[in-house]
Amino acid sequence: MKRHFTFLAFITILSLQINAQWSAAGFGLSVGGDIEMPHGLDEDYLLRTAVDNDFDASSIPFEDGELVRMDCDNGTSRFTAAFTPAGKANREIRFSLLTIDGRIDMVRYELPEEGHFAEVSAENEEIAIEGLYLFRDEMGKRFNFHVGVGTNIGYMYGGKVRIKSYYETESDTDVPTTTEEIDLEYDQKNSINQRLFVQGGAGVRFLKKFEFSLMFRKGLGYRATFDGPFNLTTLKSSVSLGVYYRL
Repeated sequence: MKRHFTFLAFITILSLQINAQWSAAGFGLSVGGDIEMPHGLDEDYLLRTAVDNDFDASSIPFEDGELVRMDCDNGTSRFTAAFTPAGKANREIRFSLLTIDGRIDMVRYELPEEGHFAEVSAENEEIAIEGLYLFRDEMGKRFNFHVGVGTNIGYMYGGKVRIKSYYETESDTDVPTTTEEIDLEYDQKNSINQRLFVQGGAGVRFLKKFEFSLMFRKGLGYRATFDGPFNLTTLKSSVSLGVYYRL
């Protein structure tokens, strides 16, 4: 909670400082979901982000299995303050407090005929600050479209890495096979995440001052884990719905 207030205070102070040169355009809230994939996402990458990981991944036959599922889902929410530069009515600069709640990265391998599987997943939280520069095109008094570029940088924390598997191993004894079940959980190392993205969207006004917006993003970035791996990331898709109060 303290992190949320710290970032919110930063955005508030920044807004007050720039208000002398830019006029306030509005503020709003939006919620949505992202699919952001680290390059080289596999069981090794996820296990390297675990704190004090003592699990021997070679004990599970990942290489013999078929990768049947890979998830990289992020639920997002944004509080945004928007400004218009002096003399540029069709431009807009937005600053946002971004939170990602319950991000999931997961890989699952299966040997369908034997009923074996191995799954490694990580779930965590992120809080970030975001800046966005938009070109807006108004169509009458009700509709508008926009396109722009932006970046955000965030701190990922509170993560857990979980390992689950079920498989059978051959045995030289009278018992032909041995069943192995694993269910382990480790804390996850914190990380710094940053993305550069393009955004497009549309909005429709209602009740004179309010605007309902639909926004899409794509981009590239990186995820730098403390005492862990550094991986580039791809923001494959990002969709959000927002409600803005326009001044």
